[in-house]
Amino acid sequence: MVHSPKQAIAILSIDEVQAGSAVSRQSTLHSKPNDSKSDPSAIHHQLTQLTSALIKAGWQIDRFLGKVGESYTNQVKIEQDSPDSRKIYITATNIAQFVRDFQKFATHEGGNYPLIHTWNGLAGQIGLQLKVSGGMQWIHSYWSEDSLSIESQISGHPSAQKAWQIRHNADEIIEFAALNAKYSPFHPKVRSKIEAKHQLGFSAFDTVILWVGTFAQQGDRALQEIERWLEIATRLNQMSAIQRHRSWKQHWVFIAQTSSSADDLAQIHRAIQEKVSALDLKDKIHWSVSGSPENLDFYYSAADACVLPNWREPFADKALRAIDRGTPVIASQYSGARFAVIPKETGLRVAANMPEAWAEAIAQVLEGDRWVKRLWQNSLGKSDPDLSWTIAAAHLSEIYRRLLAQTITQIPLWRSQKPYSILLPQRAMVTDFEPDKTLDFVPSPASDEVQAGSAVSRQSTLHSVAVAAMRRSAS
Repeated sequence: MVHSPKQAIAILSIDEVQAGSAVSRQSTLHSKPNDSKSDPSAIHHQLTQLTSALIKAGWQIDRFLGKVGESYTNQVKIEQDSPDSRKIYITATNIAQFVRDFQKFATHEGGNYPLIHTWNGLAGQIGLQLKVSGGMQWIHSYWSEDSLSIESQISGHPSAQKAWQIRHNADEIIEFAALNAKYSPFHPKVRSKIEAKHQLGFSAFDTVILWVGTFAQQGDRALQEIERWLEIATRLNQMSAIQRHRSWKQHWVFIAQTSSSADDLAQIHRAIQEKVSALDLKDKIHWSVSGSPENLDFYYSAADACVLPNWREPFADKALRAIDRGTPVIASQYSGARFAVIPKETGLRVAANMPEAWAEAIAQVLEGDRWVKRLWQNSLGKSDPDLSWTIAAAHLSEIYRRLLAQTITQIPLWRSQKPYSILLPQRAMVTDFEPDKTLDFVPSPASDEVQAGSAVSRQSTLHSVAVAAMRRSAS
C-alpha cells in the first residue's frame, strides 16, 4: 500500500439503500425525490471532480464510498487510484457497523483522520457518530436546492432531529450551489474590472498591482517591507525598459491590515514617500495606500495582479478574495496561500525569495496569458468547469487548514458560518471552454506611441469597452 506524505482527508459518501428500509427512511435528511444532485451517480461525479482538484491543491484524499442496509454483508475493499488518492468501499448492515469498520480502517490504514468531510445525508449520520466518539473536526455539505434546517422538515419526522443534530455538531456546514452566468463576485456598484478602476480614479489602461503586506505599525519591520517592495518594483521597471513587450504603466496599491487605523495608514504613506523620494524614484514608480476597509472590494476587483509578499503567509483568505474577483495571485510556494494559488490557473507561486523571482512572476501575470484571461472571465460568470472546481477546492482547502490548525493550537482560527457557500459547476456545463474573444479587460499599451493617441479617441474607446463589459457581465 502506497502512503502519501501529505495530510489525508476522509470524504464520506454513502449511497441510499432500498426504499422501505428503516435506515433509508431516516437517512434522507435533505434529499428530494428524483433530485439529480442527490442521485448516487451525480454525487460520485462531483466527488471525482472535487477530489482531483483537492489533490492538485496539495492534499491526500481518501474517498469512502459506502452502502448500508440489512441486505449487505460487512466488507471493506481498498482501491489505490494514485499515491495521493484512494477509494475505500465499505458495505455494512447498519450505521453502527459502518462506523466500526471506518474506525478500524483509520487506525490501521488511514492514520486516524483528524478531519472528515461527509457529502450526503446518510454520511452525515455517520459523521455525527464519529464526531461524538472521536472528537475529530467534521464538515458536512449539502446542495442549496436541498435543506438542512429544522423548519423545512415535517414536524415529528425522524430526519428532523437528525438534521438538527448534524447542524449543531458539525464544525462547519458547506452549502454547494450551482455556478451560473448570473453570479458576480463584484461589489454591487461595479460589474467589471474597468468599472472598479474608474471608481477608484484609475484609467482602464492603468496596470493596478496590489501589495497585500503585513506592515507592522511601527519600527524597522515596516521599513524593511517597504525596501523589499522597492527592490521588486525597481526590478519590474527595469524589465519593462529592457523588454518592450513588457511595458506597463504600473500603479502599486498598498493594502494594509484591516485593523490599521488612519494614523497607521498615514505613517505607512509617509514612510513610503520618504523612501521613494530618497531614491529619486517618484517619477518612475506610482503608488498609493488604500483607504478605508469598505473600499477593499473595489481594489481587489480593479487589480490586475495581487502580491502576497509574506513568505510564510499562514492562510489563503487574502488570496481567495482576489481569486474570486478574477485577480491572479503571486505568493510564496511555502505559504498557506499555496493551497489556493494553483500555478497558471489562479496565480503563480514563487520558489525563491529574491526580488528577481517576484518581479518575473508579476511580469508573467501582467502579460495576460490565456489562463489569466480565463480567470478574469470566470469572475464574470463565463465559467470554465475545470477552473471552477479548482476555485471550489481552494475554498475547501482554506476551511480544512484552519480547522486542522485549530485542532493543534486550540486557538479558534475558523469562525463557523453554517452554512459556508461554495459554488460548483453545473453538470451540464460545456467542457470545451474557449475564452471570449471580446475584450473583458484593457491591457496596458505596449508602447509610448499607443499611449500618445488623441484624448477624444481614447475616451471613446474607454466608453465602448466599459459598455461592452457591462453588457457581458449582466448577461
